Amino acid sequence: MTHGHVSDVRQLGTFVGISGGPGIGKVGEVAEGRVRVDYFESPAATITQSQWVPEHLARRVVLEREERIWWRSPDGLWNAGRVIQAEPARRSYIVRFPNVDYDLPVPEEHLHVRWDRPVVDPAADLTVRGGSTTPYRDARLPVLKDLVRQRGACAGMSTFLSSTVEIFPHQVNAALTVLSDPVQRYLLADEVGLGKTIEAGYVVRQVLIDNPEACVVVVSPAALRRQWLSELKDKFHIGDFPEATIVVTSHETPEKWAGYSHADLVVVDEAHALVQAGPDDTPYKELCDLAHAAERLLLLSATPVTSGYLTNLGLLHLLDPELYSWERRQDFEDRYRMREELANSVYSLDPEYTYVIRDSIDEIRAQVPSSDVRLAQLADEVLDMLDEEDELKSPDEQDEFARRVTELRAHISETYRIHRRVIRNRREGVLQEGSGPDAEALPYEVRGRQRPGLIYSPSTVVEAGGAFVMRWWNSVRDHLENEGLSEQLSQYAMPLAVLTSRALALPYDAIDALRWRVGADADAGERAGLSPQERDLLSDVPVLACESFVLAEAERDWPGGGEPSKEDLKDIIRAVLPVMRKARRTVVFCGPGRLAGVLAGQLRSDFPKVVIAEHTRALGAAQAATEVCRWTDHTPGQAVLVVDDTAEDGLNLQAADCVIHLRLPWSPNQLEQRLGRVDRYPGPALPGARGPALQFRLADENGPDGSFTEAWAALLGDGYRVFDRSVSTLQDAIAQSVTRVWTGAVGGGPEGLVAQQETVGARLGKERDEIRKMDLLESIHVSSQRLRSIPAALTEVELHWPETEKALLAYTDGTSGGIRLPSLDRSIQGAPARRFLINDGSARPLLAPRHWKRVKDRIPDDEIAHAMFNRSRALRSRDARLFRVGNPLVDMLSEAVLNDSLGQSAAFRRIDRGMPPEQEPQPYFGFDFLIEADTSRALKHVRDSADAGRALRRQADRIFPPVIRRVWIESGTNLPVTMEAQLAFLNRPYDKSKGDRNYNSQRAAELFEVFGGQEHAVKYVHDAQQEALRFLHKYTDLTAVCQDAQHKALEVAAVLHSQAQARQAAGRLLRDTESLVTDAQVLTSLAKGLSQPVVRVVATACLVRQGLERAY
Repeated sequence: MTHGHVSDVRQLGTFVGISGGPGIGKVGEVAEGRVRVDYFESPAATITQSQWVPEHLARRVVLEREERIWWRSPDGLWNAGRVIQAEPARRSYIVRFPNVDYDLPVPEEHLHVRWDRPVVDPAADLTVRGGSTTPYRDARLPVLKDLVRQRGACAGMSTFLSSTVEIFPHQVNAALTVLSDPVQRYLLADEVGLGKTIEAGYVVRQVLIDNPEACVVVVSPAALRRQWLSELKDKFHIGDFPEATIVVTSHETPEKWAGYSHADLVVVDEAHALVQAGPDDTPYKELCDLAHAAERLLLLSATPVTSGYLTNLGLLHLLDPELYSWERRQDFEDRYRMREELANSVYSLDPEYTYVIRDSIDEIRAQVPSSDVRLAQLADEVLDMLDEEDELKSPDEQDEFARRVTELRAHISETYRIHRRVIRNRREGVLQEGSGPDAEALPYEVRGRQRPGLIYSPSTVVEAGGAFVMRWWNSVRDHLENEGLSEQLSQYAMPLAVLTSRALALPYDAIDALRWRVGADADAGERAGLSPQERDLLSDVPVLACESFVLAEAERDWPGGGEPSKEDLKDIIRAVLPVMRKARRTVVFCGPGRLAGVLAGQLRSDFPKVVIAEHTRALGAAQAATEVCRWTDHTPGQAVLVVDDTAEDGLNLQAADCVIHLRLPWSPNQLEQRLGRVDRYPGPALPGARGPALQFRLADENGPDGSFTEAWAALLGDGYRVFDRSVSTLQDAIAQSVTRVWTGAVGGGPEGLVAQQETVGARLGKERDEIRKMDLLESIHVSSQRLRSIPAALTEVELHWPETEKALLAYTDGTSGGIRLPSLDRSIQGAPARRFLINDGSARPLLAPRHWKRVKDRIPDDEIAHAMFNRSRALRSRDARLFRVGNPLVDMLSEAVLNDSLGQSAAFRRIDRGMPPEQEPQPYFGFDFLIEADTSRALKHVRDSADAGRALRRQADRIFPPVIRRVWIESGTNLPVTMEAQLAFLNRPYDKSKGDRNYNSQRAAELFEVFGGQEHAVKYVHDAQQEALRFLHKYTDLTAVCQDAQHKALEVAAVLHSQAQARQAAGRLLRDTESLVTDAQVLTSLAKGLSQPVVRVVATACLVRQGLERAY
C-alpha cells in the first residue's frame, strides 16, 4: 500500500492508516481537527471498531493491486473481489469480481478492506457473493490444525520446535520453567555435560521470537566465544533475526559491559568464575551493573549445592540484589547453615528404613514452621501406614508407602529450597530418566569414561622433566633438614604440584616454571603458561638458595628460551603414533606451556597430508576456534587436535574417539574439566561416537614409587577415580583438600601421594553423602508433574513430521487451493530440504499485498526460508533450519492463515446418489472451533506487561492445549449431525471430479435461493452457529477435557498455596515468597477460567446435499 498527503484524509470514506493501528481503516467522521477511523471485519460487522485520532496522524492509503475488497452492490448484495487498478485522483478503483467477464470501476467510499486482525466470524462470508473460497478451504484447514497442534505441544514456546536440537526432557523442562515465569531471572546449575548451553539457547531464541529486535548479550570465557556463536547460529538460528543485536563478549573485557546496559537478556556462562572477587572488585562489580540492568538474566554455573555460602550469595545477588544483599551476608550465612540440619533430617526419610522415619519426621517438624499444614498432612499420611513397632501395617503396601514418603520429600524440597529460581539437574538423575510423564522422550546419553592405557617411550628426554622435579624436591627437603627447618617443608607443597604438572614429555616448561619462581623471569612465566593462581602459588613461598643451583644445573642441558630438538619431538611422536593411527579423531592434551605448540608444528611437518589442528594460547581464541572446526568437520580420513590448557574449559570435543594425555594437571578439578570435553552428549551428527573414547597417557617407567607424575596419576585413578565417573559435584571438596594432598607429597615423596588413596576416597565418599542429603532439599521436585509433559508432546509432534510437510506444501502450492508461494527442492548437505522464493521478483502469492510486504520485510534473505521437515536429518546437517512454528516463514504464514479470509469459508454442492431426485436440497453448516484457555482473570494478578501476558498464555497452553473441534448442523432443523456415515459424507474433501460444485460468484444466487434469499441465508447461518456452540459445550468431550485440566491445575495450585504459606512462615530459612504466592494465584485463576474457555470459529462451510438431477 502507498500513502498520500495528510489533507487527503478529510473526505469521508477515504482509506487511511495509523502508525501502530490494526490495519487499514476508513474515515467515518471528521470533527475539529480529528478523524474517526472505522475498521471493517465482515459484512456482518462493517464497523467492528473505531478510534478518534488527530488528523495529522492519519495517512491516506492507496490500495495495491490484488488487495481483497468487499462491496455492497446497488441491489443490496455483498460481493468480494480484488483490486486491479487504483485511480487515486478519482478516488476510485477498478475491481475484478470472480467469474465476471468485465472489471468494474467502484468509488472508494463504497469499498471495504478487512483490518489486520484474526477473522472473528468466517460464517459471515458465506452470505457474500464471491465470499466463499471453497477451493482454498481444504488447503488451509490442514495447515491450521497442524499449527494449532504444534502450538499446543510446545505450550506457545515455539523455540522448542524451531531449534535444531534433540528434545531431551531435562533441557526442555529447564527452559520451560524459565519461559513460563513472568520473572525470567534464573541460575542454571546443571552438572558438567548436561547441556546448560542448550537450555540457555532455547531461552535466547524464544526472546528473539517474541521480539525480533531484542538485544541479547552472552558473557563467556574468551576461549568459548566462537563456540557460543557457532551454537547460537547453527542450532538456534540467530540469523533468523537480522534486526536483533546479539553480542558475545568475554569474561576478560569487563570494561566493555557498560555498553550493553538494559539488554533484553543477559546470559553469563561459567558465572562462578566471576564471583570470586568481592562485591566492589572487578569484574564482579561490572557484572552486577550489567545483570541488574538486564530485563532477563541467565547464569550458567555448575557450582555444587554445597559450595561456600559466599559463592552462592554472589550468584543469587546477581539474580535479586534486594533479597540477597551483601549487607545481609551474616543473615544469609545463618540460613545457609540451617539448611544443612534440615538436609540431614530429610536424608533419613528413606522408605526402606521404616524404623527411623518417625524420628526423622519429628526432627523436621521441630525445624520448620508449625503452620506448614501440608507437611503435617503428608507426614500423617506416612505415619498412618506404620504400626506401633514402626513396621508397615500391611507389607503389601510398600509401593504406596514409598510414594507417600517421596511426596513428603518433594514438598519439603520445593518449600524450603534456598531459591526457587535455581535449576539444577544431576548426571545421575538425567542419565536414569525413562519413567514418569517424560518417558516417551529420547534418553539422554553421554560418552562415558575409561581408565587410560599407558604409553612408554624409550627416550630419556621424555622422563627428564620428572627427574628434574625429583632433584628439586630432594634439594629443598635436604636444605630444610640441614637448616633445622623441616617444619617449613609443607609450604613447598603447591610449588611441587605446579612443577609436577609440567614434568613429562619435555622438561622445558617445568624448568621455565622454576626459572620464573627463582628469578621472576617474565618470559619464562609466559612460556610455561603459568596462570595467575599458579604464579601466586610459586611466589608465596621463600626461594631457597638450593633452588638456584638446581636451576643452573638444568640450564646446562636445557638453556632458557631454547627450542626442543626435532629428535626430542619425534621421540614423543613415535611413542603415541601406534594409538593415533587406529583412531579417526584424536585429541592430544598437553597442558599449559609450550609443548602443544611445538608438538603440533612437528606433526604437521612429519604428516603433511593429515589434518593436524591446534588449540593453543599462542594462536588466539579466534584462530583456535577455527582449528577445532577444521578437526571436527574433516571427513573422511584422520585428524589430530593438539591442545594446551585453553581447550580444557567448556570446549565441545566429543567427536574424539581417542584421547592422549601427555601431562596431567595438578588439580583433579582441572582434569575433570578436561575429561568433560569428551565425556558429553555426542549428538546425532556423530553417530559413531557411542561409548567412551579410548584413553591413553604418557607414563614414566620409574613407576609410582619413584616418580611424582606416576604417583599423582595413581592417586587420580584409584583415589579420586576421576577416570571412572564424573566428580564435578565434588569440586568444592576437592579444591579445599588439594593442598593437603600435595602436602603429603612434599613430605613423603611419591609414596606420600600413593598412601592417600584410601583417605581421598573416603573423604569424597563422605562428601557425596552430604551432597545427596542437600540434593534432597535443593533439587527440583516439580509440583507441576501433574500437568501434561511438554517433552512428550514435542516428541509426538516430531513423529508426525510428514503430516506437517504435506500440510505446508499443500497450503503454499500453486494448484489445488494453495496460495501460490513458489519453492524449490534444494538439499542441505545432501539431505532433502525446501527453499521458498520470498525475494524472487516473480513471486505473487495469494496474500493481501500488505501482508506479503510484511513477509518480505521479515525475511530479507531466502536462506531464512530454506529448511527441512525431518528433525533427524536436520540434526545431521550443520545449520539446517526446521519448518516448525517459530520459524519466521511458518510464523508469517500462520498469521496469514488466521488473518486472511481466504479459505475460511466454503459453500458447495455435493451429490448424494442415494437421495431421491425430487427431494429438496438439504444444506448443512460445518463450523471449526478453536478452543483455548481464558487468561483474562489471571492477568489481574501480574504486572501489566507483554512478558507477563506471554508467560500466562504459556502456562494456560500447558494446562489446556488449544484444540480444534468440528460440528455439523443440519440447516432448518438445527440438529447436530452425529452419525458416522453422515459425518464421513460431510467431511470428505472437496473434489470437483466427483461432482462437487463451488457456489462461486456466478452461482451464489443458487445458494441463496436454497434459503429463500440472501437475507434469509444470514439468519440460517446465525442460528446454526448458535446451535453448534450449544452442542459443543453440552455433548462433546469438551466439558470432560476442561474439567480434567481444571482439576489438575487446581491440585497444583493448592500445593503452591501451601508452599507459599510455609515459606512465609519460615522467614528464618527463606525469603522469596511473593513470587510463589503470585504463581499460586495465577494458576488458580487460570484453572477457574477453564470452566468457560475461549471458543471462536476459525472456518465454516455450507454443504448443500442434493440428489442426482433428472435428465429430460
